[in-house]
Amino acid sequence: MRRHLWPVLLILGAVVAVYSNALKNGFVWDDHVYIESNAFVQDPANLRVLLDWRYYLGTHEVLVGQRPVFLASLMADRALWGDRPAGYHATSVILHGANSVWVYALSAALALPPPLPLLAGLFFGLHPIQTEAVDLVSFRAELLAAFFFLFSLWVYLKTRSAPARCVVPLAALCALLFGLALLSKETAATLPAMVLLLELYFPEPAGRRLRLTGVLGGFAVVACLYAGFWAPRFHYAGMAPESPLRSAVDRFAAAMPTAPRQGELKLGLEKGRIQHSGAWEWNSLLADRPAWTATMVKSAAGGLRLLAWPEPLVADRAPLVAKRWSEPGVIFSAALLLALALYAWLWRARRPVLAFAAAWGLVALLPSMNFIPLYIPMAERYLYLVTAGAAWAAASAICRLASRPRPLAGRAALLAAVLLAAGYGLKTRARNYDWRSDKTLFLSSPEDAPRSSMARCNRGDVLRQDGRHGEAVREYAEAVRLRPAYAEAWLGLGAAYGSMGDLARAAACHEKALALAPDKAVMSLAYAIFLTRAGQKERAAALYRRALALEPELAKRVTLP
Repeated sequence: MRRHLWPVLLILGAVVAVYSNALKNGFVWDDHVYIESNAFVQDPANLRVLLDWRYYLGTHEVLVGQRPVFLASLMADRALWGDRPAGYHATSVILHGANSVWVYALSAALALPPPLPLLAGLFFGLHPIQTEAVDLVSFRAELLAAFFFLFSLWVYLKTRSAPARCVVPLAALCALLFGLALLSKETAATLPAMVLLLELYFPEPAGRRLRLTGVLGGFAVVACLYAGFWAPRFHYAGMAPESPLRSAVDRFAAAMPTAPRQGELKLGLEKGRIQHSGAWEWNSLLADRPAWTATMVKSAAGGLRLLAWPEPLVADRAPLVAKRWSEPGVIFSAALLLALALYAWLWRARRPVLAFAAAWGLVALLPSMNFIPLYIPMAERYLYLVTAGAAWAAASAICRLASRPRPLAGRAALLAAVLLAAGYGLKTRARNYDWRSDKTLFLSSPEDAPRSSMARCNRGDVLRQDGRHGEAVREYAEAVRLRPAYAEAWLGLGAAYGSMGDLARAAACHEKALALAPDKAVMSLAYAIFLTRAGQKERAAALYRRALALEPELAKRVTLP
């Protein structure tokens, strides 16, 4: 045990040192929705709701209600730190450090030779691609899911050396951790596949049948229970209502027992979901399944490229759309994924660590391949667990270099390890500064980086608040070009035109926003404010009253003209 102390302290120290500047960052981007504007998580007493078994029997209007472990972590932060962002960021950094240690612990449990476990833990902890999941508190679900995911795998490896009487309790613990991982984020569903990969690449025949029966049986029970909890809460905006999977989920949800009435549980929950309005901008692409599949293949290969060369890093990254399979980029991407799959299979006996790393990466990529179309088709945070495979691959390659008999091989390997860790650390620390505020985040992305309509709208908001109205107009215009039914972008465009004195265009944009989202109080309120300033007080008063009817709480902040 003592021999693991210094590597663990080194990994934790490196992660904390590199991310220490993130503690000065504020709440940005989705934090404004999931933390600052979310009354449910702002009251730590609501933790009792998540601990009540009745919560898991039916649907409730809780923002991200399908991830109660994530919500519980935000409530704990609220109780500890109040509204101070530094405490929330510290929790995320600690979780990331713990996950880096789990990567080390898994390597050690597999009896991989030193310094491979140490290097893998360091590379995972310092890789710049992790910054999106670590620096944005609202994406902590990735960290929590990975924590229980890796913990469960470590416990599974412990069943190999445990007495037969301990296998069942350890299998139950694996299943419990699997459930906590799923309740953190549903991407943890690949855990059973990872258990099978461990048996394939690092076989231990003794007791295999007993431990696999126990662990996979426990996983199956947890998966069935989770499916009953998850199905009624399946609200991904990207899924077409008529899709076979959507219909199957709806039928499954309808067959589940109904929950007690909210009055019996006394939830006191937020009503409604905070979502961007309008048609999903990828709907037309989703309708063309070959093009969609080609795009996702290209996107997956692009994610692997970011693991090798993490540049540029972009908030709200959009996939590079492919229209047909014959495009060179799609052909190359498909060839890369196929080559990794072949390498993972054919070299599993000769180079098990590298082959396992390739297989891990491919399996961990599956949730982001959009078999179930996601509202955000591609994001850097989706690569959080995938990075463990890249870390094992880099560490194994360096260790193989060090094992060569040539005199300079050891020095070259040491230099490579130091340069890679230092390069990762410097890039990560620099990226942390981009997450200081919405302005630094959205204006730090390169101009030619692919952006979604939401990224364009967010960038427009920042530019407008900075007084750069002409630039804001261009961003909003691009957002509505990408998604014509995007009410929030039309609203921002109207505000930008109004600030420039173009009242006719401003009024037209406000009318468009109101027509697209008539049930959103902010659309009526913003238009009313614009009309008041334009001198049309009678129409403005009517819109103020409409906004108050939709959201009575506005009466505390708005005075009727």
